[in-house]
Amino acid sequence: MEQIQDTAEQKYQAAKKAVSDVLDYREEFQKEPVIWTVGALSAGVAVGYAIGYSHKLAKNKKGSQFASFADTVVNDLSRLGQRLVLPELNAKITELFGFSFGGFLHQIGGNGKHTRTKRLQSRRGQKRRKAGRRKKSS
Repeated sequence: MEQIQDTAEQKYQAAKKAVSDVLDYREEFQKEPVIWTVGALSAGVAVGYAIGYSHKLAKNKKGSQFASFADTVVNDLSRLGQRLVLPELNAKITELFGFSFGGFLHQIGGNGKHTRTKRLQSRRGQKRRKAGRRKKSS
């Protein structure tokens, strides 16, 4: 019985050491910060692209569970970024470059009107007028 307990405890300690080595990425990050940063950025872009593309496909279907899930995730991440990341980023950019990043984003955002929707609406109107002309002439 003791031999079984000793064997089990040795295997437990070996597994615990292996897991702690894998989970302790901080030392590895300190050795190669650029590689870890590029890897994290690549993973984020890949996941974001996949979710965005899937959301685009799912949005065409009415009542899509994936579309509503993706909307929820995007909204939650946006709120998190605005509350946690943006203030820190703004402080660092202000310290390094001397301008307010939040003010810059607000200035870029303008008054919230999008000119693209106006262009799309005018194009749609032109297509309808052309289609109406074709029907009348035939």
